[in-house]
Amino acid sequence: MDQLLTELKRLGLSEKEAQVYLSALELGPAPVQDISHKAKVNRATTYVMIEALSTRGLMSTFVKGKKRYYVPESPERLLSILRIQQKELEEKHDEFQKTLPMLLALFNAEGAKPQIRYLEGAEGLKTLRETFEKMEGEFVQIVPYDDVLATQEIMSDHERHMRELHLANTPHRILAVMEHSDLTKIPKVGVGEVRVVSAKEFPMHGEITVRGNHVFLFSYRSAVLAVVIISKEISDAVRGLFNLAWKGAEK
Repeated sequence: MDQLLTELKRLGLSEKEAQVYLSALELGPAPVQDISHKAKVNRATTYVMIEALSTRGLMSTFVKGKKRYYVPESPERLLSILRIQQKELEEKHDEFQKTLPMLLALFNAEGAKPQIRYLEGAEGLKTLRETFEKMEGEFVQIVPYDDVLATQEIMSDHERHMRELHLANTPHRILAVMEHSDLTKIPKVGVGEVRVVSAKEFPMHGEITVRGNHVFLFSYRSAVLAVVIISKEISDAVRGLFNLAWKGAEK
């Protein structure tokens, strides 16, 4: 019974509505006092719950002699409620899609103060990857690839992420910091070039990626932590530093 109550509440019924409806299902046509007793809900509240259930099409009533009886409708009616909820959700989704560009314009608006976001763990990393995949243009990246391969939280969604970037023919330039140069460990990302930098000569355990006006900073050593800075001035500065490193790296 507890499981049924939980499922009905997930469909949008209140706890007392669910109690009254389940009691009515067990009793069949019954006067309000019987439903109230079985549902363990006081009589006045039971009337209110029956009215609410009737509005949803889940209960009806008839009079026999001098008594009024209340009848539960078939649980199949719940499917109709689900369809209505699904339709309403789809309509809300369509409306939100129209509003989203305006919200993003506000969110990405440049100002005197850069926008900074902090995200942690596998879920935070997945959120950033999904944002990154929707962006356009070349990305440049310095990445400690040995650390990437050794971090389970990163690798759990890594193949899918690389595949999405590759299918989109994403332009890129990557400086892969590795102890032993082995480009076969690095999957194809799109259209671009990868150069290897010696981890012994330039040890690092954080990633720097720039795309558009976004700078993505990742730390992998103790825990997966990401910082995103949204600023044209900062992204241009970091991209400039990357270009210096790129020119200095051996092909």
